Amino acid sequence: MYAAALVAAVPALWLITLATPAQFVLRWPGFPVLIMAAGVLPLLEEIVFRLGVHDWLRSRIRRRWGLLSAANLLTAALFAVAHLLAHPPTWALATFFPALVFGALWERHARLWSPVSVHAFYNLVYFCCLAAA
Repeated sequence: MYAAALVAAVPALWLITLATPAQFVLRWPGFPVLIMAAGVLPLLEEIVFRLGVHDWLRSRIRRRWGLLSAANLLTAALFAVAHLLAHPPTWALATFFPALVFGALWERHARLWSPVSVHAFYNLVYFCCLAAA
């Protein structure tokens, strides 16, 4: 599942890049921004959304639909809404689907490095797609 999540990053983020408004498209963001986007933010966001929100919801809601849990679905929705604070609506709402992947990795592996590393990879690929646009 971990390898599949990494492979899925390229087409998924390419589609997100297509949905990004032209005024938001950046050229290569520079090293400090890249470190934040692919290092610090994935760690902080996954601590908040997996260790905090996801686990809190999972302890209270046990509903599942195959691989998808209600806790993962609600956490992904909150993740997307939180991204509305800093990003255009289309891009922010598009983070819902990667957030489902991060949540599935968290539920399957129960190790924070799993969603953090995939999240960092998604962000890195996203910035590479923006730089190439």
